Amino acid sequence: MDIVLLELVLWAGLICFLWVMKDSLGKIESELERTAAQKAAGRGARSEDTVHIDRLYDPIGRLGDTTIYRFAIIDGQNYEFDYVAADKDIRLAANQRCLPPGLVYTLSKDTNAAIAG
Repeated sequence: MDIVLLELVLWAGLICFLWVMKDSLGKIESELERTAAQKAAGRGARSEDTVHIDRLYDPIGRLGDTTIYRFAIIDGQNYEFDYVAADKDIRLAANQRCLPPGLVYTLSKDTNAAIAG
C-alpha cells in the first residue's frame, strides 16, 4: 500500500513539473519570437538618423539606469549634452543627435571644450 501511494505522489509530481515546464517554455518561445520580430524590423529601419557613438565621457548624472555624459563624440564630431526629450517623436535640429533613452546632444561650437583624449 505504501509503495502504491509513493508511486501516485511521484506521478502527480511529474505531471505538475511537466505542466509548469510547458508554461515556462511557452513564455520563452513568445519572448524569442518577439525578439526575432524586433530584430527583423530593426534591420529595415536603419536610416540617416542612426548615429555611431565613438565615445562618451565626463558623466554628469543619471536617467534611470542610463548615465548622462556631458560630452559625446558621435560620428567623429564633438557634441555636448543639451536636454532630456520627454517625447519619443521629437524633432531635432540639424546640429542635434538623440541617444537612447531620449538624451539630446547638440554639436559643440567649441571643439576644444570637449577633451578628446
